[in-house]
Amino acid sequence: MSATIIILIATVVFVVLARLKVPLGVAFLGSGFLLGILSGIPIGKISVIAVKWLISPDTLRLITIVYLLSLIGLLLGELGWLSRTVAALQRLIPNKKISAILPASMIGLLPMPGGAMLSAPLVKEGTKSMGISPERVTFLNFWFRHLWEYVWPLYPGIVLSVVLLDIPAGRLIASMWPLTLITIIPGFLFGFRGVEVNNRHRDSKMSISKALGEFFITTWYIWAVIIFVLGLGVEILPVVAIAASITLLILRQDDRSRLRHIKNAFSFKVAGLLGGVMIFKGILEDSGLVASIMTELTSVPEALLLFAVPFSIGLITGVNSAFVGLGFPILVPLLLDGGFDPGNYAFAYASGFLGVLASPVHLCLILTKQYFGAEWSGIYKYLAPSVAFVLIFAIVLLLIQ
Repeated sequence: MSATIIILIATVVFVVLARLKVPLGVAFLGSGFLLGILSGIPIGKISVIAVKWLISPDTLRLITIVYLLSLIGLLLGELGWLSRTVAALQRLIPNKKISAILPASMIGLLPMPGGAMLSAPLVKEGTKSMGISPERVTFLNFWFRHLWEYVWPLYPGIVLSVVLLDIPAGRLIASMWPLTLITIIPGFLFGFRGVEVNNRHRDSKMSISKALGEFFITTWYIWAVIIFVLGLGVEILPVVAIAASITLLILRQDDRSRLRHIKNAFSFKVAGLLGGVMIFKGILEDSGLVASIMTELTSVPEALLLFAVPFSIGLITGVNSAFVGLGFPILVPLLLDGGFDPGNYAFAYASGFLGVLASPVHLCLILTKQYFGAEWSGIYKYLAPSVAFVLIFAIVLLLIQ
């Protein structure tokens, strides 16, 4: 059985389980085991792989980071800082649609796992008065979180591209910056279509200087992450742990109340979801299916190859470094055809990243879905046309560059 068919079957099973309201962690686990069985891996070895990935340092680190981000969000709500941040933003930026999605785009500058969880409470607060569905809010938070992946040189996809192609980051980014600009259009076009918003200031007496100070004070945790993680290169886990501890201290409540918040921030459903995703990816990695798919696709026409290889890897893994690290070595002859080909590169990178955006195993997507209690079908109602919109523009770039 071909690798493509095996992954297609596992994907269909996952979709069916999700539609039956099976917990997503269990759905990923079941799909992963089926994928391993169809790949010919003995059931005993699949179990060993599952346990290895469930208790791996990467999985435990991820669960801890997401828990701490959830704790920070819960505490900020208790403090009333989320509403203060949104009020300040709406005074600084009169258009409430822009002020609502700005936190997500700010967090997008942080290449961190599950980063959408840091902006989700702010986007939720900013869109509260708009009366829009959980699926639409999920899309807005997720989509605007990923504006900068084409142009921000700290993202792993660009870093890996520099290494694999031996091309300066500035030259790679120069071929892709229109993609970031064009990505904004479907975000507003589909995300806010039909949404009527009253842009009157909630508090017109607040001065611009006061609003600016209020914004920086109530978002100190974001700036702390930017300064220490991006600026000084500190690992993300201790930074968010310290930020959560400081927020607990700022919350002037007794120890019993603080312990209650610490307990309530932990979700077995979210932990199980993350564990299921990591197990699925671990079985996929050990099965060798991704390499097999790339071999199966090498016989397709060049233009289709530039799309199919990175898109399929991005869709399967939900990780941008995967479509670059696994797919671009095959595409090197097309990307460096007589010198660097910016059109081919921009199209291949966009194809891979659009696969990542559309992937049901993308951590930001599944965590935001879980946070807002959204349905898959409703999310893809906004996500699918947005991905198609950017893909059409990427094809245009391929033709004109």
